[in-house]
Amino acid sequence: MLGRIAVVVGAVAVGAMLAGCGGSPDVVGPPAPPAGGGVQSHEIGPLIVRTASAAGFVAREIPNPGGAVTLTALYGSEVTYLASQALLDRIVFASDRSGGINNLWICDLNGSNAVQLTDNTANETHPCWSPDGTVIAFDRRWPSQDAVNADGSGVRALTNNAVGDRHASFGPEGRRVAFQRENPANTDIYVIYTNGSGATNLTNHGAWDGEADWSPDLTDSKLLFSTNRDGVQELYEMNDDGSAQTRITNSDVADSSPDYHPFLSLYACERYVQANWEIATGRLDGGRDDNFSATPGNQYSPSWSSNGRFICYQSGLGGDFELVLQEADLPLDKFAITRNGSRDAEPDLGSPTMQTDRVIIGPPGSDWGGADPIWSSCYAGIAAWDDRSYVNFVRIGLRPGDLGSLSISPLTRPAQSHPVWTPAVVLVEAAKIVNLREDAGRGLAATVWDLDALDLTAAVLYFHTGTGKLVSVMALRDTTYPSGAGSPGAAVSQRAEGDRLVVEGDFSAAFDAQGERVAGDGTTRVVLGAGGEVESAN
Repeated sequence: MLGRIAVVVGAVAVGAMLAGCGGSPDVVGPPAPPAGGGVQSHEIGPLIVRTASAAGFVAREIPNPGGAVTLTALYGSEVTYLASQALLDRIVFASDRSGGINNLWICDLNGSNAVQLTDNTANETHPCWSPDGTVIAFDRRWPSQDAVNADGSGVRALTNNAVGDRHASFGPEGRRVAFQRENPANTDIYVIYTNGSGATNLTNHGAWDGEADWSPDLTDSKLLFSTNRDGVQELYEMNDDGSAQTRITNSDVADSSPDYHPFLSLYACERYVQANWEIATGRLDGGRDDNFSATPGNQYSPSWSSNGRFICYQSGLGGDFELVLQEADLPLDKFAITRNGSRDAEPDLGSPTMQTDRVIIGPPGSDWGGADPIWSSCYAGIAAWDDRSYVNFVRIGLRPGDLGSLSISPLTRPAQSHPVWTPAVVLVEAAKIVNLREDAGRGLAATVWDLDALDLTAAVLYFHTGTGKLVSVMALRDTTYPSGAGSPGAAVSQRAEGDRLVVEGDFSAAFDAQGERVAGDGTTRVVLGAGGEVESAN
């Protein structure tokens, strides 16, 4: 039973074809958006918005000259579902769910839309996406056969030897593949062109060298690999011609199966910690070294997402190997991508497509991994996104009967010497504004501006134009103008002083970016910093 490297050519087309056969019931993903009578759907930038009715719904863009984000006010009809779309990786993985033999499967990053890519009697493992997402290389092992033949649409053998060739990794240009060749005396790392020519031994060492991962850097192409040449399994790095082989880790525990971060000097790997295999992360210069997964049971095969936000790996926590996706930054939330009695293993992330990234408003359990969105509904709010995806949402808390009194409009900003960081200014009016709540991130409690005790009918909101975050709030006194009539914006004057913004008016309170009250009733002058944050008030 000899391992070979094979490739699936045109994997995107194959996956699309199989999608029509239906997905697997064993994956965990967000359910479909709510449907039913009176529900209206709107596509606004990267957002999918569903409202109780189309009547009265408004999506109004807030001017943000020079800013990095788009701000849009959503109001006029109850929002029942709000999700963001983003260009996210798909996961290719090996699974025996179809009957004891490992075949290849593909699913979205949240586990939905799973399709079976290969279906035969060969054992297929360790899949790897090409940089452009059109090809998948993988290990194929045929029972009682000495060679690999083309099998199915677009499947062909990349190597054909009397020894095992395993653990493929594409070069950043997509024309070469690195793999480990298990010779009788030792295992070395080879590279080969995708047409099957030019196989070259890079390590040529008497020790075991394998599990190479090719860096995504076209200008400084390197490979990170595992070796036992120093006794315990450690990580080494080398140039893509095999030169400058340099030790990266130096510990008393085994490190294996490394994976480069997509654009930083970080890596992830398997690490043997206290009788378990964990996923560890570290810096190539040795400046950081963390037990990332920190989970009972064995964890294997880490793979970074192409945006660096997640690491996917196989986890044995539940007894069977399943796929887990974990945030790379705090709060390090974990999401079950698969959940069944089969072996789902060796994930690789790549070939991004537009997918659901977050469910901010929706029914219970509709976000990733069955998590609850932040809110179940919303009468009004301001959404922010940049050229990649959604970045923020501020929910405007109203009493249900006050929706008809709501008005959201931009206020003109004076020119400043640093226009990119000048805050975007929004005036909100209603019979009563109860609170403001801002999305603090997936899995985190919302930031709250509690305005209920002020009996507030108008507030001026300042958004950082670079981040879309709400950085300060000015509560206008109700005596300043007739509520709901005229132009309360005339009661607020703004002038630039260098990169500061001086705001003058008759305020009942001023709040900072954390929702803390920094000035009380009778405040007439507030100075904001270049990003819109409160610097002083009197």
